[in-house]
Amino acid sequence: MGKAAKAHRAKVAKRNVNVKVQEKRTQKAWQEAFEEQMNVMKEKFAAMSGDTMSGLTGLFGDEQEETTTTQEESEPAEPISGDQTV
Repeated sequence: MGKAAKAHRAKVAKRNVNVKVQEKRTQKAWQEAFEEQMNVMKEKFAAMSGDTMSGLTGLFGDEQEETTTTQEESEPAEPISGDQTV
């Protein structure tokens, strides 16, 4: 291999390293932007769904109340006995 070929290979290798570095920088910037956007979306979703710590106050009392009302509604009514005709 001649002197010119070695110089050309070194130049190409250096260019390839620079291209890889630039790709890594771009990928890192995109990844950081994506993570930031995901955090913002998670916060918005948590606020919309009420899935926050401030929204958990009184949660257990509400659940017990709801279960008692559903049990009352699901109990069958007692049949009316007697001589009532419709």
